[in-house]
Amino acid sequence: MLTNYLMGLCKDKQIPKAQNLFEEMIEKGIVPNVHTFSILIDAMCKKGMVKKAHELFDLMIERGVEPSTITYSALMDGYCFQGRMDEAAEVFHLMAVRGCEPNVINYSILINGYCKAKKLDEAMQIFEDMRSKGLTPNVITYSSIIDGLCKVGRVAAAQELFMEMQARGPSPNDYTYNILLDGLFTNGSYEEAMRLFEKMDNDGLEADIVIYSTVIDNMCKANNLDEAKKLFDSLPSKELKPNTRTFNIMIQGFMKEGLLQESENLLTEMLDKGPTPDNVTYSIMIRGYFQNNEIDKAVQLLNDMADRDFPLNATNTSSVKDLLAADGLEGKFIGLVDKILPKRQSKGSGTTVELDF
Repeated sequence: MLTNYLMGLCKDKQIPKAQNLFEEMIEKGIVPNVHTFSILIDAMCKKGMVKKAHELFDLMIERGVEPSTITYSALMDGYCFQGRMDEAAEVFHLMAVRGCEPNVINYSILINGYCKAKKLDEAMQIFEDMRSKGLTPNVITYSSIIDGLCKVGRVAAAQELFMEMQARGPSPNDYTYNILLDGLFTNGSYEEAMRLFEKMDNDGLEADIVIYSTVIDNMCKANNLDEAKKLFDSLPSKELKPNTRTFNIMIQGFMKEGLLQESENLLTEMLDKGPTPDNVTYSIMIRGYFQNNEIDKAVQLLNDMADRDFPLNATNTSSVKDLLAADGLEGKFIGLVDKILPKRQSKGSGTTVELDF
C-alpha cells in the first residue's frame, strides 16, 4: 500500500514527499523491498539527484536488499544522462561482482551513454561483449550505435550495422531509419539518403512525419525546393499531418529563395487550420523579411503577433536585435529602430508590449 503511494508521489515528481514517506517507513520498522528502493532511486535519477540516489543504493545493500537489474538500470541511466560514464561503468561492473547478470536493457543503457558521450570505441566494445554473452541486441541498442557512429562521421560503419539489422534482425523501425537518413544527409551523402528513403517506401514501410520532415528539410538545403514542395503537398494523401516543424522547414525554404508570398501563405494556413506557429516560425518570417528588405512587413508581423497576444518575450526581442547585427543591417536600419520596434499596447490584453534596444 505504502509502496503504491510512494510510486504515485514519484510519478507526480514530488520527490521530497516521497523521500519523507520512505524515511517514515524506515522509522516505523517497515523494511522497503527492492521494488520500493528501485522506484525512489529511479525518480531521484530522473530528477538529476544521482548522488542521493547512489546513497540510497548503498543503503539498500547495507540493509541486505539486493538490487535488481531494474535498480542498476535506473542508477546507470542517471549517470549516463549526466555524461558521467566512468561512474555508469562502475555500476555496470558491480552487477557482475554481486552476481546480477546484466540484461539487454542494462547493456543498451551503457552503450547509449557511451554513444551520447561520443566514446564509440567503448560503445562497440560493450556491444561485442554483449553479443559474446549470447544476448541479442534490440532495436534500441542498434539505433543508439548507429546514431553515435553518424554523429562522429562514421557513416559507413553505421550503414554496415543497419544492413546487419536487415539481414539478421531485429528489423529497423522508423526511428532507426530517421537516424541513418539524418546521418547520411548531415555527412553530405544526399543521394544515398534519398535512395534509402525510396527503399523504405518500396519495402512497404510507412514513414512517419518525423522522417518526412527530415527529408523535406534536406531537400530544401540542397536547393531542391520544388521537390520538397511536392513531397510536402503529398502528405495529406499519405494520411500524414504536417507539424509545426514541417511547416517551419518549408517556410524557411521559401524565404531562402525570396518567395515571400509562398511563406506567407503557409503562415496563413497555420493560423487558420493549425498547427500553431511557434517562436521559430515567427523568427524565420521576421528574418526572411529583413533579408529581403521588407522592413514594413517585419513591423506588421510584430504588430500581428501582439494582436494575437503572442508572447513577445526576451527571446523574440533578442532575435530581432541579432537580425540587425548578424545580417549586417544595423548600419542601414539603425535610424529606423523606433519604427521597427515600436512601443504599443496589445489589444485586449492590457499589457504593454515593449521591444526595446
